[in-house]
Amino acid sequence: MSVVGSILTMILIFSVLTVVHEWGHYLAARLFKVRVNEFSIFMGPKIFSRVGKKTGTRFSIRCLPLGGFCALEGEEETKDSPESYCNKPWYQRAVILVAGVFMNFVLAILIVSVIFSIVGYDTRTVNSVSNTLDSAWVMPMAFTDLEPGDEVIAYNGMQISTPTDYSLYMMVQEAEDVTFTVRKKNGKEVRYVLDRTFDRKENAEDQENPGTLKAMIQVFQKTGKTQTKLGTYTSFWDNNRALTITLDYADGRKTEYYYGTREDVPAVYVAETAADGTLKESVKTGLSDKYTDEEYVQALISEFNTTGSYKKFGFSFTYGKDGNIFQCIGQSFVYTWSLIKSVFLSLWWLITGKLGMDAMAGPIGITSLVNDVVTAKAAVSAKILSLANMAALISANLAVFNLLPVPGLDGGKLLFIAIERIRGGKQISPETEGKISLVFFGLLILLAIVIAGNDIVNLITG
Repeated sequence: MSVVGSILTMILIFSVLTVVHEWGHYLAARLFKVRVNEFSIFMGPKIFSRVGKKTGTRFSIRCLPLGGFCALEGEEETKDSPESYCNKPWYQRAVILVAGVFMNFVLAILIVSVIFSIVGYDTRTVNSVSNTLDSAWVMPMAFTDLEPGDEVIAYNGMQISTPTDYSLYMMVQEAEDVTFTVRKKNGKEVRYVLDRTFDRKENAEDQENPGTLKAMIQVFQKTGKTQTKLGTYTSFWDNNRALTITLDYADGRKTEYYYGTREDVPAVYVAETAADGTLKESVKTGLSDKYTDEEYVQALISEFNTTGSYKKFGFSFTYGKDGNIFQCIGQSFVYTWSLIKSVFLSLWWLITGKLGMDAMAGPIGITSLVNDVVTAKAAVSAKILSLANMAALISANLAVFNLLPVPGLDGGKLLFIAIERIRGGKQISPETEGKISLVFFGLLILLAIVIAGNDIVNLITG
């Protein structure tokens, strides 16, 4: 599909989300007998217009594919009419404002429910633990009693509802000291504490020997106030030539895994030392059905560094779990909550500097993402599901963004209602509110221009 097709797809997604949002305002307004002067899809000059015979509302489509609006009687100027928005009780006006956001949330939940019923849903339940050579590399969680079926419920004190939460936390908080809170299958909660130290020595002048990287991770288990050391995990990556992973257990046992070539034999060499000092050595060959041992071992060595596996912990979540319709709907609420939380956290991290402008994307950046999906070498059904998931994410983003207490947005209008209540019911005139909103709307347009410029830079440099 061409870039034009991707743009049209993006416009279609935004159009649906806009119609749903504005339709929420419309339904709530009609519920409280507020006259809706016009319900418009897009902005700019009209290209289609029709007046409803029963309601007197003008339904129109405009030429600029940017948003839309639901124009209420008495919203921008004082009108002495029982059908005017400004003359309705504060709680009715608040419901009308929240209705648009509510519809975006409902749409996101519906989309996600359909996706989950087709491909399954992701959970915070542990699926596998990298504690044997079957997992390519033995990882720090090998010291713990973490096992499939346990739930990872928090990362550094931040709640994990879905793997989406975990991915977001990892993106902005790569702390050296990490704490996982785990709910075991028997309901008991434990915490695993990993004290990490990294020592990288780069050799930029020699690509074949790019340097060394040592990671040392001390692993503890906390139950209540009691902390017990389980062992020390050490990995040493040597110039893309070899990888050594060592497990020093607190009870005196030690296991060393050497990924590399010894005496011209590429393999994984295992040296196990018992607590009494007894040494047992073995050599693992025939590691892959598709590749030679040399190719496979070299891939393990290279990927350990290039994929950042030295920073990973060694467990995976359960993805694509099948469920009945009620489970899919329930999990869609959980996933949508994760999306909402991610928007709020992202905004906060942007303000505090944990995330840069590169983390923001406007219509141009979103179009680029849409283009990546529609041009990917994948089945049509997979592309549709990806676009649907993107639509759910955008819908949740639009809902949260509209709730921000910024004049010009629904949240800004709610702020004016809150000020009205603080002032003992003295309402700010629609004209004054409109002027303030216009100023902030201009600032939002300026922000949109900045984001668009950032999108263009990312497209050029990316």
